[in-house]
Amino acid sequence: MFEKIQSADISVHPQRCVVVRNRRATCSKCADACTSGAISVRDNELFVAGEQCIGCGTCATVCPTCALEAHRPNDAQLATAVLAAARANGGEAVIACRRLVEAAADALDAEKIVAVECLGRVEESLLTALAAAGARRVVLVGRECEACEHVAGFRAAGAVCSTMAELMSAWQCPMTVEMAEKLPSAVRADGPKGYDESRRNFFFRAQEGARLVAGVAAEAAVREAVGAPEEAEPPLVKVMDDGTLPHFVPDRRERILDNLSALGEPEDRLLMTRLWGHVVIDAETCNSCRMCATFCPTAAITKFDDDDGTIGIDHYPGDCVLCRCCEDICPTGALTLYDEVFAGDLLSGTVERNEMKPPKYDLTSPKKSLFMFRDILDCPDIYER
Repeated sequence: MFEKIQSADISVHPQRCVVVRNRRATCSKCADACTSGAISVRDNELFVAGEQCIGCGTCATVCPTCALEAHRPNDAQLATAVLAAARANGGEAVIACRRLVEAAADALDAEKIVAVECLGRVEESLLTALAAAGARRVVLVGRECEACEHVAGFRAAGAVCSTMAELMSAWQCPMTVEMAEKLPSAVRADGPKGYDESRRNFFFRAQEGARLVAGVAAEAAVREAVGAPEEAEPPLVKVMDDGTLPHFVPDRRERILDNLSALGEPEDRLLMTRLWGHVVIDAETCNSCRMCATFCPTAAITKFDDDDGTIGIDHYPGDCVLCRCCEDICPTGALTLYDEVFAGDLLSGTVERNEMKPPKYDLTSPKKSLFMFRDILDCPDIYER
């Protein structure tokens, strides 16, 4: 059904979707954030009306696994445009709703502002890249209007701003990200023209950050120039040798960590964001099925089997995308996914080990394993199937 939304504006990767991977997954973030009604949930059933899609990209922003990918502009094009606008505006990036920009077009300096269909298109990999490149301020301009079909995108942008406030505080970065209803005077056509030498140079004080921003665009440009195909996706519903479904860490998530790394070491404190989660397992309630690792889309949860017979799962918060698939699949409710993680754990590669008691089922026997799946999935006829 998701393929109905496939267009020049949105690419669909069904194999990344947690609902495709696990029929019990409760994720409906794309439907909740859709600004046009192209994706919706009614009576607990997903509906897709591709003809209603306006290509704003908000669904791609909120999708934890990047099963939906935005184009026109894609991430590389948007990063290039925003970087150029911020450079022309002395390190202040202004991104605005297309309708506002069109309404005030004659009064604006087009080199200093970037228009998007909806502010919901703006996400953290772009904003952290600007921070790494030395930007001092990002302003997202739009109006929250309950009568506007884009109100869901406005709220998604608000969630992104809240996450950025947490990250900038933890990394002690001076860049601010704020939302405004009016276009700043700096982008007006009669506003300041140009800037002095100090303003010209400061934007590149973090050379590594600038390289990270440019690298996104350069990679896409080279691929387009040589006609290189997009990287092939893993086959859909193919179980790997360790019994887990294929894993995929979204490029956006890797870019965020790269950008944060360029900012230096953070304060080692808890972060509460929309991006990462921390798994906690009740050992007494857990039945050791390790379905959380089987279905985890990014391999943030992986199995271990030690030579001494100890089994369990390892959890790396840096690869967690807060999709909650692990919570949804846990048959005993032993697993809880919290949205608080230590900032230092994201970059250090810290892995938390959770040992489990011996499993009730003999997982070395395919026939006996079917009984485990029967109990977990509440599917009595799975053997016949």
